[in-house]
Amino acid sequence: MGVGEFINESRRILKLATKPTRKELWLSLRVSLLGLVLVGVLSFIIQIIMTLITGNWGVTTSS
Repeated sequence: MGVGEFINESRRILKLATKPTRKELWLSLRVSLLGLVLVGVLSFIIQIIMTLITGNWGVTTSS
């Protein structure tokens, strides 16, 4: 693929591209937030499990 062909293909893609509708944008936002929440919950659960396994539950250090 030469530079000229790449430029022509890029132009063609940009002509076909459209702005997302409000509905599409809202759907993308909801899916992204759902993924973020799921990853956060999963990491929290893993942290709790690892804390229970290592036996440091409720242990505080004092000087």
